[in-house]
Amino acid sequence: MTPMTISISQSTSNTSSVSGSLYGSGTTAVILSNMDTNDQREWEPVVEALASGPHMVVTYDYPGFSLDQSHILEAVISHVASMGATRFLLAGASRGGVASLKVASRRPHDEKIVGVAALSAPIEHEGSVFYTAEELKAIAVPKLLVNSEGDDGAADNHRMLTLFNAPKTLAIYPGDGHGTQIFDEHKEAAVEALVSFINRAFSA
Repeated sequence: MTPMTISISQSTSNTSSVSGSLYGSGTTAVILSNMDTNDQREWEPVVEALASGPHMVVTYDYPGFSLDQSHILEAVISHVASMGATRFLLAGASRGGVASLKVASRRPHDEKIVGVAALSAPIEHEGSVFYTAEELKAIAVPKLLVNSEGDDGAADNHRMLTLFNAPKTLAIYPGDGHGTQIFDEHKEAAVEALVSFINRAFSA
């Protein structure tokens, strides 16, 4: 693991940079965006599963609380591109899943983005709508939604599946785990689903 400092130009806090961690090397990069707990360590099962693969894997912190962390993710993509990455897969949990989907919806024709995976990412939360139906329909790259059947956002994920154009996959697990908490009870299956999706997206 190599620590990174990532500069950001927009933030809801007074911080001009965030801390990140880089695993591996290559020209392809998997960027993992945190849920509300903002703890990079929650991605360890995925990082470990990808450790022997050909991709860079990047985790990072948010500088502060914000419903929309997509501008931070954009800064991370730019930083990783400056390190030689030419293709990216965006994966995030909860708030990080929202950020990943928002970035993908803003860049529907960017061939550098090869796929997006979102764990427990809702369409809206407490009156805030994160993306429109048209924005979700515009995401052309492969999409993987992961959630547990008892999570509050599960209904939104089923709705997303009807809005998305193919290719798209929804994986729902028993219980009520939210985001990376799904790994607590379904580590093997959920990590395998995510890693398989990542490998397929990069090889397409």
